[in-house]
Amino acid sequence: MGITVLSLFDGISCGQIALERAGIKVDRYYASEIKKCAIETTMRNYPGTIQIGDVRKAWYNDGILHTENGDFNVGKIDLLIGGSPRQNFSIARVSMGTKEIEGLNGEKSRLFYEYLRLKRTIEPEFFLLENVKMKKKDEEELNKYIGVNGIHINSKLVSYQLRDRIYWSNIKGITEPEDRKINFQDYKDTDEKYCSEFKVKRTPSRERMWNEGRGRQTAGNCTNITKAEKIGCLTRKQDRCPNSGLIECGGFCRYLTRREIELAQTLPIGYTDNLSYSQMQDVCGDGWTVEVIAHIFSFLKKEIEEMSAATAADKQTTHKKRQEVLKECALS
Repeated sequence: MGITVLSLFDGISCGQIALERAGIKVDRYYASEIKKCAIETTMRNYPGTIQIGDVRKAWYNDGILHTENGDFNVGKIDLLIGGSPRQNFSIARVSMGTKEIEGLNGEKSRLFYEYLRLKRTIEPEFFLLENVKMKKKDEEELNKYIGVNGIHINSKLVSYQLRDRIYWSNIKGITEPEDRKINFQDYKDTDEKYCSEFKVKRTPSRERMWNEGRGRQTAGNCTNITKAEKIGCLTRKQDRCPNSGLIECGGFCRYLTRREIELAQTLPIGYTDNLSYSQMQDVCGDGWTVEVIAHIFSFLKKEIEEMSAATAADKQTTHKKRQEVLKECALS
């Protein structure tokens, strides 16, 4: 028997890949996403995904998930997941018990409170929320809102990407993964023809960005990762500073290849082949490092197995008692 999942801000469904890697069976996976290229990628890889549309138009009541794509009789939602953009949380307040959210400051703030709204109405068995590293004051406020303390995990432990994130969850026993000591040099593409497809066009702004390969000396320069063990955090566009870094190529420099970007997020190679390079940078930069989430879900699997074992034991005890009663009735 599998679980029912609701994924908010689902992106390219990194959560679904992670559940699969953790060995957790999913019966139904509901995804809230509005970016068309992300939805296209998800449906290409997981055609059974149920897309519910805009999170702002979704609400839950008495086992029914009402969405812009229709009403779904979901019953109990076992797992609620999502990663909302960073914002200043201290200025917003949630109007409890209603669908209204008051005092929001901008679209990004709204997304976090949409997650919180649905979490409080759905009351899932398990939940996971991800966000970027932030000011201690903001993190403490999120701890208070969500009801658990966030756990810091850097993707560098399971990939060659430096990506420090905070994860809030009621899954028991979550710890940092062991450092797998993954080195970018072991995965860096070296085929000249392939790498030349990602060579940076030489312009004055990009020359400043490359800085003759000397690295970040000013705010406008990028790190030279040609010989680095780890790359910087993936961004939605590789021509922004700071970014994940630039690599020597043909007398100038290049961006990360498609393959290098997917591997940095520990995605299956070719997972985003349906997208243009610009689109795949965008959705991968917004996405999760799959192996981090799979590690977190390994603790969820343990809980599910323990719950299943307890249920089976209860059923066995009930059956035994019933048989004893029937036996007594027969004897009498």
